[in-house]
Amino acid sequence: MKERSVSILNRILVSTLPVQTDSLQKEFNVSSRTIRNDILTINDFLTSIHLPIIQSIRSQGFFLTLTDEEGRKLKSELSSEDKSDYLEREERILDLILDAALGKQKIFLYQKEKFYKVSKSTMDEDMRQIRQRLSFYHIDIVSHPKKGLILEGSEISIRIMLYSLLSPEISKMGINFNFRKNRIINHYISADMIGKVNKIFDQTIFSITDDIHRTHFILLTCVWLLRVKQKSRLQEEELPKEEFHYSKSIEGYLKAICQMFTIEPSIVECQYIHAILQSFNTKNDDSPINWVQLQILTIQLIDFVEQETEIPFNMKDNILQQGLYQHMVSMVARVKNNIQLTNPLTERIKQSYGSIYQAVAKFSFHLEKLLKRKIIDDEIAFLTIYFSTTLSEINQENKYWYRAVVVCNHGTATGKLLAENLKEFFNIEVFAILNSREIDIIDKLDVDLVFSTVDIDYKGKPVLILDSIIQEDTKLRIGHFLHLNHKARRVTQQHEDYTKVFLDILNLMEEIDGKVDKKLYGAVEEIFLKNYLTINKREIQPMIQDILSDEHILITDKEYTWRDAIKFVAAPLYEAGIVTKHYSEAMIKSVEQYGPYIIIGPHLALAHARPEDGANQLGLSLAIFEKPVQFGEEENEQVQVIFCLTAVDSFSHLNIMKSLVNLIRANDKIEQLCTAKDVQSVKTILFHSKEES
Repeated sequence: MKERSVSILNRILVSTLPVQTDSLQKEFNVSSRTIRNDILTINDFLTSIHLPIIQSIRSQGFFLTLTDEEGRKLKSELSSEDKSDYLEREERILDLILDAALGKQKIFLYQKEKFYKVSKSTMDEDMRQIRQRLSFYHIDIVSHPKKGLILEGSEISIRIMLYSLLSPEISKMGINFNFRKNRIINHYISADMIGKVNKIFDQTIFSITDDIHRTHFILLTCVWLLRVKQKSRLQEEELPKEEFHYSKSIEGYLKAICQMFTIEPSIVECQYIHAILQSFNTKNDDSPINWVQLQILTIQLIDFVEQETEIPFNMKDNILQQGLYQHMVSMVARVKNNIQLTNPLTERIKQSYGSIYQAVAKFSFHLEKLLKRKIIDDEIAFLTIYFSTTLSEINQENKYWYRAVVVCNHGTATGKLLAENLKEFFNIEVFAILNSREIDIIDKLDVDLVFSTVDIDYKGKPVLILDSIIQEDTKLRIGHFLHLNHKARRVTQQHEDYTKVFLDILNLMEEIDGKVDKKLYGAVEEIFLKNYLTINKREIQPMIQDILSDEHILITDKEYTWRDAIKFVAAPLYEAGIVTKHYSEAMIKSVEQYGPYIIIGPHLALAHARPEDGANQLGLSLAIFEKPVQFGEEENEQVQVIFCLTAVDSFSHLNIMKSLVNLIRANDKIEQLCTAKDVQSVKTILFHSKEES
C-alpha cells in the first residue's frame, strides 16, 4: 500500500472512537473520494491476509476491531510487505488498460487477480470503472476465454485514449521521463525506447523548443510506434479529411524512427503521425487556411479579456496578439485531432490569475463553436499565461538591480512569465531563459544569480529553487535570497522605447490639419534614429486608410457568382503587382474546399489566401455589390461587402485586422456600405473623413 493508505489504517487503529471522513480529509489534505478509495484499498489488503475489514457507521465514521493476535499479525504483514509490489486502484486501472493496449502477451483476469493480490469482487469493480472510462472514447474492453482482454473500438480512438491516459502521468515525469515516478508506464514504454526517440528528436527537430511540447511530441511518437509494432493499424477512412502539409524536419524524424525501430508503416500511418506531430510545431510558418479567422478571434479574445478584467492589455496588444495567435494555430490543429496538452501548472494559474483565467474560459465558447470540440482547462491555462506575462510587462519598472538567468522545464511561455514576475516585483533583469539541459551555458553569461523551477546540479553561482508562479510566500524567499546576495546588485542602463512618443508626434501633425505621408514619416523616423531613440516598427503598422487607395475601392450594380466576385475584388491588387494571378485561384480553391469561411460578419466577407500563394506585398481592396453575392443557400451566406487582404508577414496587417473587427461590431456601418454609391461615400463611412464629398 501507499504511505498514505498505511497512515490512514494506523490512524483508525489507534482511535478508540470511529474516525470521521472530514477529519481524515483535513489531516491528509485530500478529497472525501480519495479517502473512500484509500479505505477500499486498505480493505483489499486486509482481506488478502484474512483479517477483518474496516467498517463504517453512518454519520459516525470508520472503525476497525482486531484481537491482540490479529493486531500482531497486521503489524507483521505491514513491516514485511513489499510496498513496491502492491498497486492502488488507479494504478491497477492504468496497468490493465496499458496491458490490453500495449502488452506483448495475452492477459486474463484471474491472472491479474493473483498478481494484484485482490479479490474477484475488487477486480470486478476495477473492470466496471475501466468500462465506464473507456466508453467516453467509444471503446469497450472484452474478456475472451481464449484471447484474454481485448480492446474493441476504432484504432484512432484507442490511440487518442492512450495519449489522454498517459499525458498527465508523463507531465509529472518531466522532460527526462523520470520513470521512478511511475513504475507502471516504465513496463510498457521502456527507458531504452524513450532514450532512442529523444536522441532522434535532438538530431532532427529544431523548431520545437518548449519542453512541454517536446515531451508530448515524444509521447505521441511512442504510442504510435508501439501500436504499429503490434500491427494495430489505421484505416484510410479514419484520417481527417483536411489538406495535408509536409514538414521536412518531421519527415526526417519519422524516417530515422522507422530505421531505428525497423518498421515499415503504411502511407496512411505516416500521414496520420505526421499530421499529429506537426500540430505541436509552435513555430510552423505554414499557416492554416483559416488564419484570418484565427487572427480575428485573437483580437476579439484580447478585447474581451480587457473588458472583463479592466486591465489595459491594449498597451501591449501587438506582442500579446502575436504570441496568442501563434499558440492558437498549434492549439487548433491539436484540438481538431482530439489532442490537447496537459498543463502541470493549471491549478496554480487558476489561483494566481483567477480573473484572467475566468475571462479566457468565458471566451473559449467561441473557440469551441469554431472547432466543435470542448477546450479543456489545461489549454485555457496556457492561453492565460500569455495575458499574465503581458500584465507583468505592463506593471514592471524599466530599471533592474540584479542580472540573472531563469531555468525552467515547463516551456518557454512559463519561463517568460517567471522572468517578467521577477522583473516586476524585484527589479531583476533576466538575461536568458534556459532548460535544465543547458546549465553549462550559465558560466558563459554575464549573470550573477540563478532562479530555477527544478533541482539542478550547479554550483557556479547562487541558485534559488522556486515555483513558476510567484505567490506571497515565494516573494519572501526571493527577498531573503537577494538580501543574502546583495553584493550582486548592479545598476543596468535603462533601455527606453520611444514608440509612443513617435506615434504621438505623428498624431499631433494630423490633428493640426497636417497629412502624414511617407516622406514626412521617413523624416521623423530619421530624426529619432539620429538621436538613438528606439522605436518598435512592429507597433507602427499601417491603418486601413493608409493602405486602401481610391483605385482599390470598387462599386458595382452587376450580378456576380461568388467565384467571379473574388476575381473582381482581387483585380486591382493584381493590376498593381501586389499579388500574382495565382492568388485569386488560391482564394477560390480554399472556399471550394472549406466552404464560405471567409464570411466574417453579416453581409461581410474577407477574401484571403496564404502569403505564399502569390502575395508580393501588403495590400487591401474593397468591392461593394448592389446585388448580393450568394456564397451558399443560407441567408447568412449572402454578401455585399468583400475585402481582399494580402499579408506577407505576421504583424504588418494587424491594425487592419483590428479595424475589420470593429467593423464587424458596427452593423450600421456595414448597412451604410451596402448602399454606398461612390468612393468618397465609402471613405467617409470607413474613416470618418473630414473631407467633403
